[in-house]
Amino acid sequence: MKDETVENLRHVMGTHPVDAPIKQTRLLKPEDSFEVTLEDYSTNPYRAMYSCCAATWGDNKYDSKWEKTSTEGKLAVIQACLLHKTLPQAKEAVMFTFRIARVPRLLFDYHAQSVNHCFFSSQGLRDNNRIDADILMDKFDSEDEEIFKELKDLYEFALTDNGSWQSARAFLPQSYCHSYHFGQNLLSIISTRGFHASGRFGKTYKEEKLLMIYKKIAEAISNKFPLLGLYTSMLWEDKNKVMQQIKNLTVDTLSESDLKLLNKIEL
Repeated sequence: MKDETVENLRHVMGTHPVDAPIKQTRLLKPEDSFEVTLEDYSTNPYRAMYSCCAATWGDNKYDSKWEKTSTEGKLAVIQACLLHKTLPQAKEAVMFTFRIARVPRLLFDYHAQSVNHCFFSSQGLRDNNRIDADILMDKFDSEDEEIFKELKDLYEFALTDNGSWQSARAFLPQSYCHSYHFGQNLLSIISTRGFHASGRFGKTYKEEKLLMIYKKIAEAISNKFPLLGLYTSMLWEDKNKVMQQIKNLTVDTLSESDLKLLNKIEL
């Protein structure tokens, strides 16, 4: 690998010595800090769902059916899938990767421990200097600010004389700013609603904040795939209402972006 390539990668990753973070301790509310972006996704999620739903039919030749199906026919199959009238694994074929930036560490832990069928890649503490990490809380006062600044001072002190980032992290509270990427398929996203015994997100602090993340996730999906964004809104909206909206969709009422994907033949 060329030297300039390595240097560029170090700058991008934030590991170059000239890019060392500057010490700061800002106290912010999570909803004022965090963001969600859709980093990667199935090229054509509608074709993926259609293909899996249609996979059980066919003769010995077993041709691809997508090219032979009208736009109306494709929509009918996809609606059946989203209305839970087909085998559920068709929704497992639709995959997303998200970037979740600047949430409290405790929320990342809760997400990773509570929601199944995901993969997580988290910002490291053993190989990142977090001297610039914000503190994310709903409520705080001047006394809290002093405590957190003292903790950051202890973190900085633990790094002196070539101290390890891994040891220093013991002084960071669970409310420090943490970021991560994670992947989840469409079926699993909808199943997230049922991770709580009540079948809905609960009223605890962690559950409310996790719902905050999934609302942003649904928004990110909707910006790319409006129909799937509507479907994922079942995480907090009335399920029957959303199902009726999906059932009432026609080719004429589909978004332009969704319609293009239904009409697309080549991947």
